[in-house]
Amino acid sequence: MLQFTVITIFPEMFASPLGHSILKKAQEKGLISVRTVDLRDYATDRHRTTDDSPYGGGQGMVMKPEPLVAAIEDARKKLDNPRVVLLAPQGRLFTQEQAARLAQEKELVLICGRYEGIDERVKGFVDEELSIGDYTLSGGEPAAVVVIDAVTRLIPGVLGNEKSSQEESFADGLLEYPHYTRPEEFRGMKVPEVLLSGDHDKVRSWRRQMSLELTRRRRPDLFHKAPLAAEERGSLAAGASRLCMALLHYPVYDKNGQVVTTAVTNMDIHDIARSARTYGVPRFYVVTPVKALQKLALKILSHWEQGYGSEYNQTRKEALAVVRLKDTLDDVMLDVEREYGSKPKLVVTSARPGGKRTSFLELRDMLIKSDQPFLLLLGTATTCWSRLTAEPIIITSPCARRRLFFWIACWENKT
Repeated sequence: MLQFTVITIFPEMFASPLGHSILKKAQEKGLISVRTVDLRDYATDRHRTTDDSPYGGGQGMVMKPEPLVAAIEDARKKLDNPRVVLLAPQGRLFTQEQAARLAQEKELVLICGRYEGIDERVKGFVDEELSIGDYTLSGGEPAAVVVIDAVTRLIPGVLGNEKSSQEESFADGLLEYPHYTRPEEFRGMKVPEVLLSGDHDKVRSWRRQMSLELTRRRRPDLFHKAPLAAEERGSLAAGASRLCMALLHYPVYDKNGQVVTTAVTNMDIHDIARSARTYGVPRFYVVTPVKALQKLALKILSHWEQGYGSEYNQTRKEALAVVRLKDTLDDVMLDVEREYGSKPKLVVTSARPGGKRTSFLELRDMLIKSDQPFLLLLGTATTCWSRLTAEPIIITSPCARRRLFFWIACWENKT
């Protein structure tokens, strides 16, 4: 059994999370025990004071050393050989690996800080410091619940299915694959056919591939550290899934130099979507602020994704599934940032002279080596690249056909 002791000034905060679900069952099975210790019981004044103003001035209060050290020493006396952990922003990042390490302990003492922090001298009485992330909490209590939950799940017998902890996100250094359940189709969205095939080898392979792709796109930091087979790392090294495309219908210039909006055409949507699908581009954005044009585009997409066209031509349906409609380029960039975790690097095409240009080969190397997502912007007239808020990579492209397919050349010789 793993025994948790939590030192806090708010022991009542633990009643609800410890009284439900897996943590409750783990206690009932005798696999863990959790004891909360009220830090105020170790204060020596009648007001049970646990904090005071900081030396040197400044905002907020600092937790006093006397009650904390007294509580730590008392916990060590009552336990055999506890590991004392201070939950603090300066600590080592708490990861799945750290959770697995702590799950091997028999006794853990978790110290919950509050206010601006704790007196630095207290750190000489703890074994280690841990942080659950780069953000600010009101105190260490939520962090303690996170540690207890993550560690408890790794104790044998806690989960009903022992394989669950082995297949969860971060268990092998990767994000977990997508999950589906009944019904098979929901609002036009179907469960992937491979999951309905009954072929366990194919399902296993699909899940592994999805796990790799999700991690590569959303957490490249994890992907680079994960223990992958050489062929797995090589197959995704080029990072084609991080290249998205956007066709801008606004803002563009007319022949008089006025900023206008161009029309959305059926050919634009179909041709670029099919090319994107062929070369593994995950998203193609059609950008227009005109609601009537958006309605037209939605009608086209609906016909091929849900209407008669979805039955008539399955491959066309798959191609148009990558299309997204957005009002502005800013909306597109926010969407890409949400998906990949960082702002995209803009790539534009231009036949006009001037400005620093990048060759196809140079851009290909950027796409292969960089963890940053890239967004290729295609214009529908003389596009107002000068109005972009971020400096783009410029590729020379004298005609519409080359402008549309230049990026294909970047991938044909990527290995």
